[in-house]
Amino acid sequence: MNKRELAESIYKKLDIKRFEAYSFIDLLIETLLAELCEGNKVVLSNFGTFKVVERQKKKVLNPNDKKAMIIPGRKIVKFYPSKNLKDSMMEG
Repeated sequence: MNKRELAESIYKKLDIKRFEAYSFIDLLIETLLAELCEGNKVVLSNFGTFKVVERQKKKVLNPNDKKAMIIPGRKIVKFYPSKNLKDSMMEG
């Protein structure tokens, strides 16, 4: 499912205009992004948690010339599914 398909589903289920569904999705993404950029975690009940974590730098070997390289640390977003989501996925 992509953004267009999600917006179509929302506008049909809520009986709203298409542009309102797109605006809702854009606002949701904007809000999530703002919170994650501040380092906050975002918890969506019965769905899961988005959390910013710091990856440590690591030393690896370049497969082409066998020289050691350092991959710098960086921040990434991890998603931890809720128990309800995991159970729903198992049920099919």
